[in-house]
Amino acid sequence: MNLNHLREQVFFIFLLIYVAFLPFSEAIVSISAGLLLFQALVLTSWKHPSVKNENWGSLLMILSIFLVYVLGIIRTEDFAFALYELRKVTFWIVLPLAFFLSPRLSAKQFQQILLLFCLSVFTASVVAFVRLVFKENFHIDGFREITMISHIRYSFQLVLSLIIIGYFLFQQKDFSSFKFSKGILVFSLIWLTGFLFILKSITGIIAFLGTFAVFLLILILKLKKPKVKVSILSILILLIVVPGFYVAHVWNKFYDIEKPDPQKVDKYTASGNPYYFDFSSTDKENGHWVNLYINENELRKEWNKRSEAKYDSLDKNGYSYRSSLIRYLTSKGLRKDSAGISQLTEADIEAIEKGIANYIYANREFALYPRVYETIWELDRYINSGNPNNQSFSQRIEFVRASFLLIKKNFWLGIGTGNWKIKYAEAYNEMNSKLSPENQGPSHNQFLNYMVKFGIVGFIFIFSMLLIPVFREGHRKNLIFWLFLISISIANFGDANFETHMGLSFFCFFYCLFLWHSPKKIKFFYL
Repeated sequence: MNLNHLREQVFFIFLLIYVAFLPFSEAIVSISAGLLLFQALVLTSWKHPSVKNENWGSLLMILSIFLVYVLGIIRTEDFAFALYELRKVTFWIVLPLAFFLSPRLSAKQFQQILLLFCLSVFTASVVAFVRLVFKENFHIDGFREITMISHIRYSFQLVLSLIIIGYFLFQQKDFSSFKFSKGILVFSLIWLTGFLFILKSITGIIAFLGTFAVFLLILILKLKKPKVKVSILSILILLIVVPGFYVAHVWNKFYDIEKPDPQKVDKYTASGNPYYFDFSSTDKENGHWVNLYINENELRKEWNKRSEAKYDSLDKNGYSYRSSLIRYLTSKGLRKDSAGISQLTEADIEAIEKGIANYIYANREFALYPRVYETIWELDRYINSGNPNNQSFSQRIEFVRASFLLIKKNFWLGIGTGNWKIKYAEAYNEMNSKLSPENQGPSHNQFLNYMVKFGIVGFIFIFSMLLIPVFREGHRKNLIFWLFLISISIANFGDANFETHMGLSFFCFFYCLFLWHSPKKIKFFYL
């Protein structure tokens, strides 16, 4: 009995360490995963009664996902890179083995792990918020740098925390060991939801909204009262319509612009100097044309008077102050001359010196509008120039185009492990893509990535090996588990999360936790 208790405590402590540092440290997550496997293998000789042999089938299915990567090496043209890819996905072996070979958690321990995870995510959000508010002190340039790990991967942790807190809120009677006021739980929901939008991870926001929409749909199907159904249906419709209207609003503001008449424009500045016009240019900012009403001499002279950053020099990101200044003036509806610069405040000058090229990006840390605007701006530039470089959304479009080309040419078995750099380079060349070599990469879509690497055969096999154990282990009514899987599935359309350290470590941990350690009250909770 003492040995069994020791096994339980060692496993439990390592799980607590893992979730405590999941939002903070990639290194400690790796070490914790190694410790979890180590304790499982070393202490497995002390047979714990809760570890049953009849469940080996589910474990082998999950481990076979790693085998797909191993078999993919047969076709590799870059063995060193193939080994690197294998190292990245070792979580498919480490965490399933660690969870399966370890003692099963009690309901109380399971709840404590979920609570500590939510507390850790909440703490990380507070730390990130402070870093955002005092970004100058922390030398932070943008919202992507406020979190301790990738802001995209952290956003998925936020979504799962919201699912868990929501569950605790509706099922407090099941947790006699923990007493929470509804106020604390509601505040946590509001805070983490708000912070998810402050974080501006479009992938995370869509995953949250999509998962919430599925939850509302389940409520509509399960509830009996017509009035309640109508109320929930109204919320569901608003959840779909409001974001659509918001994006349409930003889109209309961006494109609400009159085509200039070359015969009617003012030809000279207030100082009598001629303006430069490029009527063929499609560059625009906030409903204004960028390459109209420009007088370089006045801009250079007046800018150099007001700033130590010289007009013709480059900022730390390699962009010219000239370009940022012209775009910034345009965004405010000002002409690009001495009169325009005279209307800039000191805050505007500081923003331009930092490389900010549109006033809506300046001091709007808590607004989602600039993030949506940025995506529309990138799409507009890509459509009109065909150049996707250094634009996140535009580059993703090129990644998808290249992926479809590779899937078409390697439909059944894919390109294999370790070949994506070689094969994608060939695809971009075949497409005559303007994407520079340093920006070329695979699709930010996990489903496309698996089809590219392992073909339709590997794609179907991998996701079958993930879904079949869920049914084998009796989780048909485990709502919290299904909402987690739905959120990750939606997120995988926007990023290749199983190809990243923190994405895969997060998924494997909670997948295995829910699969083998969900207590009955959660396993059979389906509203």
